Amino acid sequence: MKFQQIATLAEHKAAIYALCEGGETHQIFSAGSDRHVIQWDLKKLKVEAVVAKSPTTIISLAFLKRWNYLLIGQVEGGVHIIDLMKGKEFKYLKVHKGYIFDILYIEEKDELVFSSGDGSISIWSVPDFKLLNQKKLTEEKIRRIAYSSSRKELAVGLGDGRMAFLKTDDWSVLGYSDTYESAINSVCYSPNADFILAGEKDAQLHKIHLKESGKEIKLAAHYWAIYDIAFKPTSNGQLFATASKDKTVKIWDAQTMRVLKRFEGFADKGHTHSVNALLWSSYKEYLVSAGDDKSIKIWNIDS
Repeated sequence: MKFQQIATLAEHKAAIYALCEGGETHQIFSAGSDRHVIQWDLKKLKVEAVVAKSPTTIISLAFLKRWNYLLIGQVEGGVHIIDLMKGKEFKYLKVHKGYIFDILYIEEKDELVFSSGDGSISIWSVPDFKLLNQKKLTEEKIRRIAYSSSRKELAVGLGDGRMAFLKTDDWSVLGYSDTYESAINSVCYSPNADFILAGEKDAQLHKIHLKESGKEIKLAAHYWAIYDIAFKPTSNGQLFATASKDKTVKIWDAQTMRVLKRFEGFADKGHTHSVNALLWSSYKEYLVSAGDDKSIKIWNIDS
């Protein structure tokens, strides 16, 4: 395999917490503590525009391509919805009392799920943005959520060290995982939903088999908290990446759970601070990472 850094993009003035794809395959959005949402062109590897400005720090992003809506999740618990065609905000959603850590769009249901630092998730209809449900799942933070279309299931990483599983047909709680040693900061289903990956605050990575009940692999995957997990889209679930507070991005073989490449330090032109977000772009399947060093790194992983 070949591992190569394509570029470092430096336009933000503070830590970056959120990444998402844009209207075209070569476009992405990024945002963070400088309160600006920047649109990037991965063909030209340059800024296209600052598409929105926020009154507070931005923690999460989502883009609804069908309507050209950009959703901005913030520290105060609200979500601003920007109509990019008109270039203005047209809706503000606020039921949470803590950070909006994650925004998930379920296309087949036209529903949105927000996860919050107040220990609850909320479900909203699209495009009318009506609140359908809100569920309190823990007294701690909820940083990440993941969806499996084949299982019609939502996995929720809880700050109390558990995962909650919900049936997306009616949003009933299916159950909870065992309690791990620290908060679950990141969750991700494999593309075929054979297993789920969960990253802990204390750097442990869990691979839990969903079709072989009880089978689980636990690894000391990083030195600090695991903040994000993402599968390479065309790898048939064989390759995934993790991002950590320990300043590294790691590429993994999902079958063997072996690290294939560690991007870190001067030699790899790696991040110099915590890596907070990952995005495996549709454009050339570049892996995009962003973090506290105010930079976005573009990586080519050629298998």
